[in-house]
Amino acid sequence: MANGKDRLAEAKSSSGAYRCVECGRCAAVCPMAEMYTNFSIAMSPRGVIKKAVTGDDIILDENIWYCTECNAGTDICPQGVSCRDLIRALRDIAAQETAAEALRYCTRCGKQFLPVPVKNFVFDRLKEEPPNVLSILELCPSCRRELYMLRNT
Repeated sequence: MANGKDRLAEAKSSSGAYRCVECGRCAAVCPMAEMYTNFSIAMSPRGVIKKAVTGDDIILDENIWYCTECNAGTDICPQGVSCRDLIRALRDIAAQETAAEALRYCTRCGKQFLPVPVKNFVFDRLKEEPPNVLSILELCPSCRRELYMLRNT
C-alpha cells in the first residue's frame, strides 16, 4: 500500500487539481455557502483545491469534512477538476492516518459514510422528525437500501 504522501500526490493528479485556474465557479455553486454560517473560501472547493496543490497539510485541514460531495463544483469546472474525487481521496487518507473521529460510521455494518459536519447539519435540520426517521440516517446508503428491500419484499 502506498504511503500518505504518494496517495496524496495521486489524488491531486487523478482529480485534476493541478489544472485549477481559480476561476471560482465551484465556490459560486457550492451549497455549503447556504448550509454553514462559517462558510469561507478556505472551506470552498476552490480553497481546498488550492491548499491541496500548495501544501501537504491538507490532510489535517478540517475543511475537507464539510463537503457534501454534491458534484456541483465538478460539473461546472471549465478545466474538468473533480472536487468530489479530490475530497473523497483526501478523506480516505485522513481517515486511515489521522482523523477517523471526523466520520460517522454506519450503526449496522460499521462502514464510514458521512462526515460529522454534514451529519450535524442534516440532523439539526431534521430535529423535529420522529426518532425512527433519524435512526435510518445512522445507516450507510447500502444498509438503507437493504433494509428497505427487507421491509418491502
